[in-house]
Amino acid sequence: MILASRVDLAVTVVYMLLMIAVGVVLSLFNRDEADFFRSGNKMPWWLSGFSVFMSSFSVWTFTGAAGLAYRAPGAAFAMYLTTSIGMVFAVWPLAGLWRRSRSETILSYLTERYGLSTNQTYSYTLLLATLVQAGIQLLALGKFISVAFGTDLVMTIIVCGVVISIYCLTGGLWAVAVTDTLQFMVLFPVALVVAGVGLYRAGGIGAVVSKLPEGVWQVKTLEFDWWYVLAFGVMMVFAMNSGSMAQRYYSVKNEHEARKVAVLAMVLLAVAPFLWFLPPILARVQGLDLKSITLGLAAPEEASYVGFCLYILPHGAIGVLLAGMMAATMSSLSATFNAYAGVITGDVVKQVFWKAASGRALLFIGRIATLVFGALVIAAAIAQSNSAGGVFGLMMTFSGVMIMPSGIPIVCGLFWKSTPPWAAIASYAVGVAVGVIFLALDVDLSFTQQVFIIGGISAAVYFIPGLLLESNNEYSARVARFFAKIARPVSPGEVGDTSVTDPGSLRITGWTTVLMGVGAASLALLDLPAGQRLINFAVGAAIAAFGAILMIVPRFLPARKTGNGT
Repeated sequence: MILASRVDLAVTVVYMLLMIAVGVVLSLFNRDEADFFRSGNKMPWWLSGFSVFMSSFSVWTFTGAAGLAYRAPGAAFAMYLTTSIGMVFAVWPLAGLWRRSRSETILSYLTERYGLSTNQTYSYTLLLATLVQAGIQLLALGKFISVAFGTDLVMTIIVCGVVISIYCLTGGLWAVAVTDTLQFMVLFPVALVVAGVGLYRAGGIGAVVSKLPEGVWQVKTLEFDWWYVLAFGVMMVFAMNSGSMAQRYYSVKNEHEARKVAVLAMVLLAVAPFLWFLPPILARVQGLDLKSITLGLAAPEEASYVGFCLYILPHGAIGVLLAGMMAATMSSLSATFNAYAGVITGDVVKQVFWKAASGRALLFIGRIATLVFGALVIAAAIAQSNSAGGVFGLMMTFSGVMIMPSGIPIVCGLFWKSTPPWAAIASYAVGVAVGVIFLALDVDLSFTQQVFIIGGISAAVYFIPGLLLESNNEYSARVARFFAKIARPVSPGEVGDTSVTDPGSLRITGWTTVLMGVGAASLALLDLPAGQRLINFAVGAAIAAFGAILMIVPRFLPARKTGNGT
């Protein structure tokens, strides 16, 4: 199997420098922590929607999840479509409630809802847990790039982590959302070309289906069943409505815009699996030798996506694809870094240690925290690089233990009134403790059991006390004030905490995408066979077309005035 060439490496480097340049330009609009961490609540819904979608996956989707699609495509499709179905809860009612919470960080509303102790407990523990999760994402990125360029895995992790950390220092949430959208404008066109060329060479969908083993589309296999799919869907409901995802809902102007964010993400999540999982299926049908390109990694099928792309794409287009894959994880990690830098500045420093800190001081603190966070994530990725279970196993283990216990009090607190002030911490702590005990005792719990047993225990600790016990008057009054606030729609006058509005995000994303498309199309001038030149041109033309659509479509939409005069 031919690895990426120097041309592909050059394309990847240029692309990454372009992303950093976009971040630097947008950093000029970050005047304080409100701009840096929530875009002054003025982010366009479409930009935020693309960001939710792109932040919902990383290179892990093209390594761990690709391995799943290679082994059991029926289960892979079912699992990922449940994410789209689960977004119904974001469309109604969670996205609107997040916006009405008027949150400043992903955890700030917990102080109003439960008390400062709950906020602080979450702030410190989730920072540690997120280091593990971000380490898994960085490990997936390192595996992907090391497969493509034939480089050492640990060195690749270090280099990628340093690049991501530098990028995170610059742009804030504006840059995260704009670059997320740019990743979409690259990944989707390339994925369309890969799917089209791959199906053409394989003889069409009918030929592919006929060559797959009998029963491969069944969801129930030795590894998976419908309970597994249901567990994944339940977990993703909480994952897609808390953490950095919630940041996108409260960063737009009002709850109507927040619901549009969720609708756009839901539609994209329904379409994406058909593009992401076709290459692993084609790799299986065509019998690609994955072991020859995995550099000794534990799970060869995790290289099925990159292996097929290296097989189908010419040099030049391979560089565009690899740049997009790398940037996708960079965007996902930068979103995490931005959200949790917000936790450090808004929930830890501002609420406890330096209540009178200025916006500029908090912005500086957040950027320093980003550097430290990046170094720790690199260390976490290297520590997990020798796991025998592969990236998919690592992500499922982490998700089953952490997402449900942490997500239940955060998400349910937006609509469930009857719970005592200590129930959130108790639910979170008991659920995580049970999960850690199972892992420490080496109890062989399946992912399904992790979600339903650990999640069920957390839910019971959260909901049952409120049905049996009465809260004191002070806490009841706090809860009443909070729910009175989220019952009140966000008024136009509330969106004005900074002087900066949209810093030309439509023009920046549209024109940058067109320029990237033109640059990619110029790769057709490389000394390649005519068919490969045509593929390079098709990739560039598709990217440029996406950029043109982004600029043209809004011209046909009616202008809608708001209280801000926009």
